[in-house]
Amino acid sequence: MPRLRKLWIRNFRNYILADLTFGDGITMLVGRNGQGKSNLLEAVYLVATGRSHRTTHEAEAIRRGETGARIRAQVLRRGREEELEITLVLEESRLATEMRVNGVVTPRGSVLGRLPVVLAAPWDLELVRGGGSGRRRLLDGALAQLSPAYFFSLHRYHRVVTQRNAELRRRAPGGLEPWDAQLIALGVRITAHRARHVARLQPQAEAWFDRLGGEGAFSATYRPSWTGATDEECAAAARAQIGRGRADEYRRGVTLSGPHRDDLEFALDGAPLRANGSQGQWRTAMLAVRMAERAVMAAELGGSPVVLLDDALAELDPGRQRRMLEVDDDAQVFATATALPASTR
Repeated sequence: MPRLRKLWIRNFRNYILADLTFGDGITMLVGRNGQGKSNLLEAVYLVATGRSHRTTHEAEAIRRGETGARIRAQVLRRGREEELEITLVLEESRLATEMRVNGVVTPRGSVLGRLPVVLAAPWDLELVRGGGSGRRRLLDGALAQLSPAYFFSLHRYHRVVTQRNAELRRRAPGGLEPWDAQLIALGVRITAHRARHVARLQPQAEAWFDRLGGEGAFSATYRPSWTGATDEECAAAARAQIGRGRADEYRRGVTLSGPHRDDLEFALDGAPLRANGSQGQWRTAMLAVRMAERAVMAAELGGSPVVLLDDALAELDPGRQRRMLEVDDDAQVFATATALPASTR
């Protein structure tokens, strides 16, 4: 499995310049709040995926007073060294992002999966109490690293939705038919990927919830916009739903069904977790989901992804900390803490 060997950071968050070397196993980043532990994990996640998990505006991550930031990672992949790099540059208040592999400019979709990562962080609680967009990003973040085909289907799908919305607002006769066909073809493909992923994720999440001391039966259920036992049935359901909602879509000027409206429902003993669980149960559930994500990715990839635990151990007892840090021989884990966890002493 790919492993992070070196990380070079320039003008990112509170880092002016950092040059770090890492080994296998567990790396504990211990220090006071505000020293940059979370920023370091964000840098790893950003160079691996091309996106920050903390903000949708990556320009915020450029060090104050600077016009650009750069992160470079040396990765050991399939027995060979590979260099990943991401550059953020502010150009007249607009952010330009460039990714490179071994010095060659490379599209984001071709970088994803070269350093597979799973990240657990305090703001994962928003996956419970927030809207469906965060939960869709949870699914897409893992699937895009596992399947380039999924990433490109998703990218094309969002472009189709944008174009279709423009046609809805234009109200041109016959203008929607070609966009409908693409929306359905791509949407059915995305739905099938998500359904298979959640089917693998659910038993792992349930087992991890129990392993981390959660009380009750935890479940994660995919709620797609279009349903069907086969791709053909799903496409038929999509056509019917689009037909029924056509007048409403014209009135509102937006596409009202499809994978961009899907959700992932978390429940405890069959009741929605958001309405019934305590914050402690939410935290345990989200840690279980992240560890399940790691297990699914490991099974698909043939080895563990890099695991990033940002303050994820803080409120766990030593026994549960130990379970979170149990790793395979080939695993690499980065964990932040304000004090060395008792389980590691």
